[in-house]
Amino acid sequence: MQAYAPGIYARSEELIQATRDLDRGRTTPEAVEDARERDMAELVAVQEEAGLDLLADGMLGAQDIFRPLAEATEGLDARPLTRFLDTNTFYRAVLVAGTPRLRTPLPAPDLPAGRWLATLPAPLAFARAARGALTAQTAAEAIIAPQMEAFAAAGCALIVLGDPFLAREGGVDEAVAALGELPRDVPLLLHLPFGDATPVLEALGDAPVDAVGVDFYATALEAVPEGYPKEIAAGVLDARSSALEDPEEIIRFVERLVDRGPGGVSLIPSGDLQFVPERIAREKLLRLGRARATLTEGVPA
Repeated sequence: MQAYAPGIYARSEELIQATRDLDRGRTTPEAVEDARERDMAELVAVQEEAGLDLLADGMLGAQDIFRPLAEATEGLDARPLTRFLDTNTFYRAVLVAGTPRLRTPLPAPDLPAGRWLATLPAPLAFARAARGALTAQTAAEAIIAPQMEAFAAAGCALIVLGDPFLAREGGVDEAVAALGELPRDVPLLLHLPFGDATPVLEALGDAPVDAVGVDFYATALEAVPEGYPKEIAAGVLDARSSALEDPEEIIRFVERLVDRGPGGVSLIPSGDLQFVPERIAREKLLRLGRARATLTEGVPA
């Protein structure tokens, strides 16, 4: 049983302030990059302290999961601010101004080969961020697949494909067809944050991915069919609340999930931890690690 934290991680107050100062011409890009590197070092340290199996870079330079790829792709632009679900945050919708083609793959993070994970938008999610001006299949073939190949060559151990819309808006057939266009050099997790996965979970049992990430703060445990064929990446940390989880409660929940007989279980936050303060995100990861240690090694929580 593994534990890890995909997606965008919470930024420190120092990095937030440095970014604001750069927008106002009060600091330099170099100073912002220094702050980001300090945050990255802190994030790696807390993941190691928590005993997480895979390391993430926290996407500390990204404002949302769509923008990095949009900015690296010919024929796309990321401009109109769009409210992200029912949160107090926004993403920049993707504008299609030509034939999309990934210009230069995003660089791999400076993390140990074979131990790091990457988070990318799922093809259908990317298409929906483009407001239908881009098909999920085109997003998969022209943008996401070449990026995945670059990450695989750089030693990525897991690629997490985030789709915050699928559980809310449906479209499983289109999502699964587009996922079929992606390479399988690296294990794939389709993550469904901030939504009730009940309407789509059973249909995703045949999707060409290795695991499905479920937000169990929005989805009932009973929504997971008995003997589910995929691994369930269980969202057992509430990414939208500063309340700290009790490792013993996580353990009891996961034991009930295991009893349902899925193809495997791993532990993750319910969504991106960017929505809580950095000190809270850090403590949540430590508690996740304690729960995972007890479940796998018998270490007291």
